[in-house]
Amino acid sequence: MSVNYNYKKGIDRPVWEWLAMPPAAVGVGTSNTYDGRRYEYWSITTGLYRYDTWTNAWQFLATITAVAAGGDLEYDSVRNVVYVHTGTTTAWQVFNLNTTAVTIANISCPAWALTTITVVLPVASGLGGSFSMPSDDQVPAQIDTGIATTGTTTTSIIATPETGTFGQGMVGLQIRFTSGTQSGQKRTISAVSAPTTLAVTPAFGAAPVSGDTFVIELVEDIATATTTTTITDTTANWTVNAYANMDVIIEGQRRRITSNTATVLTLSAAVTGNARTGPLSPAPTQTAVFKIVPSADFLYYQPGGATTTLYRLDVAQTTGAAWSAALAAVPGTISGGGNTFYPASYAPYQILALRGSGTLATYMYNIGTNAWTTLTTYGGSETFTTGASSAMIAGKRKLFIQKEGTTRLYILDLLTGVLEPGGTVPYAVPTALDGKRTRVVTTADGAQFLYIIRMGGQEFFRVPLEWL
Repeated sequence: MSVNYNYKKGIDRPVWEWLAMPPAAVGVGTSNTYDGRRYEYWSITTGLYRYDTWTNAWQFLATITAVAAGGDLEYDSVRNVVYVHTGTTTAWQVFNLNTTAVTIANISCPAWALTTITVVLPVASGLGGSFSMPSDDQVPAQIDTGIATTGTTTTSIIATPETGTFGQGMVGLQIRFTSGTQSGQKRTISAVSAPTTLAVTPAFGAAPVSGDTFVIELVEDIATATTTTTITDTTANWTVNAYANMDVIIEGQRRRITSNTATVLTLSAAVTGNARTGPLSPAPTQTAVFKIVPSADFLYYQPGGATTTLYRLDVAQTTGAAWSAALAAVPGTISGGGNTFYPASYAPYQILALRGSGTLATYMYNIGTNAWTTLTTYGGSETFTTGASSAMIAGKRKLFIQKEGTTRLYILDLLTGVLEPGGTVPYAVPTALDGKRTRVVTTADGAQFLYIIRMGGQEFFRVPLEWL
């Protein structure tokens, strides 16, 4: 999959378009988040602002602590709030975008106001510090599609190169055939053994044949037994705890999974304040359809600053709300030019990390098994450090990276691991300045734009994108 400049939807040229300048010069720690519909939220110097992608206008929301290295924002689509940490301290805040109060980690946040959360961050943030929050509303109905080709067996699905290229982030997802003798049959992806080869478990009853079509999606199947605290699927062969800390949706009820065996999902005990935990009531029908989705109740925090730690917090919990102990250590320290992301369109059960600190390395955190995988990356001699900025491309398995100290832009293909050239930006980015300053925005008609604010100035611009 390569860049294609045949633009659609009225966009006829890949030219940079200048936008309304931000209200202040962009400095260390400036970061942004996007609500997926209309607004980008920005922390700039001592202000929290939002930028309207429809009207090209800025709005001041609140005064915040001066932004420093490691500052970041994250938007919570379930609660319609923005999480803010400004770097170098353990303090963090919530801006409530609703017209009524919202409770976050047992703190009542008044409408349209900034509130400090007293459950402080476990450690202060530094270079590359970031928030990330999974959410099933970001996950496409079909994560990918493909057509089987010669060599496909009952346990190994080989797609034609033209129709499928797959990455490690797809482990734990479901493959479902949509044509052929196995049409309607579903299996779990247990490994990606080559860019076009998926290992599945358990084995299909018969090998799909060349030309059969399939989709890759979140796990969804029919229960073979249920209680108020368990859901059983005897046709499954899941990895143990692959879906811990996810949610299951069944007959209109949504509950957190605390663990799983090869065939049984066990639900978590009730967490005070979080209505999506505890037993099901009533118990579902024995043959009800269930779906496993990422939990939108956990906020993840990676402190950066050359640390290897990761933490999470149940933002809906009231009594006993607290950050977890440090989760599994990142294989390499996250620092300048690095960040974590939620890669909804590639690995919805996981979290992606770009290392930074001079090293082009990417890691994947499996939320259920609490384990990291180092992804294979082919970047030549290219490195990224403090001053670089990156953003996921919505709906695609690619990561934009803006190189520090230059006008160069790159695209990291998360399926192949290949770093591709992506043209140049109007101004070189200064080095030694931290923060997320790029974002991909999708318009109402489906066109995508890359938005970039120049670090050290007030220039703000965008360029249209189209991908095969």
